[in-house]
Parts: sequence; C-alpha cells; structure tokens
Amino acid sequence: MRQAWRKWGVGIGLLLSLSMMGCSNADTLGGEAPDETVITGTPTWNNGISEIVQNKCGTCHVVPATEYTPASIRSYNLNLNVYAGDNSTVRGADNLGSWITGGILEQPMGSIRQMPLDYATPLTDREIGYLQTWAANGVPES
Repeated sequence: MRQAWRKWGVGIGLLLSLSMMGCSNADTLGGEAPDETVITGTPTWNNGISEIVQNKCGTCHVVPATEYTPASIRSYNLNLNVYAGDNSTVRGADNLGSWITGGILEQPMGSIRQMPLDYATPLTDREIGYLQTWAANGVPES
C-alpha cells in the first residue's frame, strides 16, 4: 500500500512540476496581481508597448527559443523582444497588429489559443487596452 501511495505522490509531483513549465517565467503566482506597465501618452513600441510585450509575451515568443518556449510554437519564428524582424525568416512585434485587432487577447482565434496562455503572466485590462490602441494606430514604433 505504501508503495502505491509513493508512486501516486511522485506522479502528482511530476504533474505539478510540468504545469509550472512552459512560459512560466511569470511575475505572478498564487493569485497575486501581475506587475503592470502603465503608459502615459500614446502607446508606441518605444513608449511602453515594448515593455509589456517583452515581459508578458517575449519569454515564449523569442528567437532562438528558450526553455520556456512551448514546443508547439518553436517554429513560428516570431521574436517579440524586437520591434522588427531580421527581414528574412524572423518576424518582430511589428507583425502583431492584425492579431491584436483580430481578438487574440480576448478569445481563441481558429486553431490559435487566446494569449497569453493560462500559465503565463496575464495581461491586465489596462495593458490589453494599450495593446489594442497601439494596434488600431498601426503599431507605431515611436
């Protein structure tokens, strides 16, 4: 009987460990409010959007991929830690506008799941508003 409980305990521990992986370089755990970026003025890449995107999205969406990047997105070649990609195969954050206006922050889009994923650092309502404004304005860099 003890052996069965020990195996069960190891299984639960492994499951909990795996659930904390993925993009979980999160700044919030245990129900605490996430850190929030506050933007004064017009949201642009250089005026706060880069901080939001890098902190909340760029942990997973980065080239080269890190240990936090889920295997399912390793081939997307999307580096959200830079505004513009390298003009070959890597895309930058300047490609986010259509995804944001399409609703990826509010609900799943086709086969693409709502962002950020459940185990990543959540965006606040205000940050979502900044990103939507930025996208509506054509994702300006400055």
